[in-house]
Amino acid sequence: MGSAYRCWLGLLCFVLLGLCWGSAALAAQERLSSTLEPAQGVSLAEARQRLEAIAEAMRSIRLCNRPNCRYRDISVEVHPIAGAEPPEYEGRIDATIDRPSGSFDRARYRLRFQGGRWQLLGGEEVSDVSSFFFEGDSYEVFSAYGTRSRKARLADASSSLRVGYRELYYRVFDQGQERLAAGAP
Repeated sequence: MGSAYRCWLGLLCFVLLGLCWGSAALAAQERLSSTLEPAQGVSLAEARQRLEAIAEAMRSIRLCNRPNCRYRDISVEVHPIAGAEPPEYEGRIDATIDRPSGSFDRARYRLRFQGGRWQLLGGEEVSDVSSFFFEGDSYEVFSAYGTRSRKARLADASSSLRVGYRELYYRVFDQGQERLAAGAP
């Protein structure tokens, strides 16, 4: 009977130790969580400012060997997504692309602000001889010179593919994700 008593006493001590340890750990976690700020969303003004900074970075991209082969007339739009907590936004960038052709090309890109950063979802670039449609890291091109469209991934494209979306996806964004400044969330 003595050994059974010691066994039960040891088990009871073990359970009590676990309960005490657990409640102390819970109390410490509660204190830690009460000192941290709750997750805050980004305001519409800040989201717009960050999208405008992306548009400004686009101005420095050269799309061909000519010095004036760049994005022109860049405009941005930002709209809140109703009911999203923390706030999320949809964005659009429209631009003219100055390339060596008889007419200016048009570009339109779709973005979403989610998880604290802008994400490049897709877009299109249209010229007088071709149309490119982008979705994430994939593209499809329709050419006036061919009867078939061509689908591929940006990573598999040759370096001669001079589309603005590719430069935007890799140089301005980090594979479609907004590059965050040091110290940003």
